[in-house]
Amino acid sequence: MSKIKITTPKGALKWAQITGAGKKDLQGRDIFSVDIEMDQAVAQELVDQIDALWESDKPKGAKDPKSTGYRVNDDGTVKFSFKTAAKYPSGDPKEVAIYDAQAERVKLKDKIGNGSIGRVSGMASIYDAGVAARGVTLYLDSVQIIKLVKYAEAASFDVEEGDDVFTSDATFVAEDI
Repeated sequence: MSKIKITTPKGALKWAQITGAGKKDLQGRDIFSVDIEMDQAVAQELVDQIDALWESDKPKGAKDPKSTGYRVNDDGTVKFSFKTAAKYPSGDPKEVAIYDAQAERVKLKDKIGNGSIGRVSGMASIYDAGVAARGVTLYLDSVQIIKLVKYAEAASFDVEEGDDVFTSDATFVAEDI
């Protein structure tokens, strides 16, 4: 059973990179990814499913997993992190299915901003890359957007004038630490 199909409860979507080529991972590969956060009470059933998967199918001799695809934040919320390659092994592009609040498949013309509300569906799968690298990965299949907050670029800055403002031609001396 080393993998199970999962769907999260409703939560806040964060850092959604699920269109175009996605983003680069640490090895330079294009991946799609999204985090979803929710209160621990809401997340507990899914946490229990992931933990049960690990306990039932963990590699022989394994103790604690290096990662589980989720983490409990300091504020008591739980963050689930999903990812998947942006291309199939054949090189063909992959697509993350996107659904609206009525579960109708849609194409987005805007990027998903932090604070959007939705659900994420995918697979929880055990990985075993040796003694130091065993755990659970959450693979991304689809995202349902219930409330869309459009992604906005960072605001530009106003120009500050005066004698005491830092400019590129200003110099300063670092003090000894």
